[in-house]
Amino acid sequence: MAAPGAGFVSLLDGEATALSGAARVGVSEGMRLGAATIVETGPKTALLRIDDPGSAAVDLGPATRAMLWPPGFAARGTRAPAVYLLQGWAKISTAADSALPALVSPALELRRLTGVAVVCVEQGETMLFVESGHAQLIERGNGQDGAALSLGAGDFYARSGAERGQVMPRPSTALLRRLPPAYRDTLPARAVSARGSTQARPLAAPSYAELQPWLAAEPALRRAFPQRFALRAREPEFRRALVVHLATHPEWRGVLFPPETEAVHTALTLSQAAEGAARPSGFVPPVTRP
Repeated sequence: MAAPGAGFVSLLDGEATALSGAARVGVSEGMRLGAATIVETGPKTALLRIDDPGSAAVDLGPATRAMLWPPGFAARGTRAPAVYLLQGWAKISTAADSALPALVSPALELRRLTGVAVVCVEQGETMLFVESGHAQLIERGNGQDGAALSLGAGDFYARSGAERGQVMPRPSTALLRRLPPAYRDTLPARAVSARGSTQARPLAAPSYAELQPWLAAEPALRRAFPQRFALRAREPEFRRALVVHLATHPEWRGVLFPPETEAVHTALTLSQAAEGAARPSGFVPPVTRP
């Protein structure tokens, strides 16, 4: 039995990476994945299945960014949702009817799922289809949650941007046209267990541009990143990008400009401003010769 907030890769058809802590590795079958692991699949990846024996099975599709068991969304004393879907496709299957969220995305929270649901987040659009069973959906955004919507087998939900979503009795042609082929069939369980000894393949650390979608995500996700990726702030190029885009992730200010550094920086700026204001217009400092 996997520990709470832990699972293993039981199927991989294509390429995928996992970011555990600040280290990035290639994903392989049998690999254990823990809470807060950022998983990303390639554009040609057919399917990545993550099994959590105590909760759910999550099938990630192509070009997907997801965080497993995101700690920032766990209510006090309760388990985190199985997955946060930032971008791409997730098919989640569960037999437990729990009030806790099974999946969270920027636009929705999926709760009380008993059965199978497919969620797609792409270019400001969010779509959800209840393939079997029933679920409860709560719209998110604008700092508050909307009313709970009860969905049954065959129901389809679509939302664009910040507009309120619509529920329809059948999936749209847009969803069916874009649905990953691997989602069209019920895949049999694979006889792969969490071996624990799977040798992870180390990969190069992600660049700022590769991490930027996560660094600029909603506060509940970003809160732990300054501590998690603190060492990256010592790298000149990464640090420079953090400073340039500081407005999108202000929680990094304490890492980039510790209180003592901030005080010196502020004093220097004020001094330079005062010196500039005291000089007459057109003043050119004299050249000091040795």
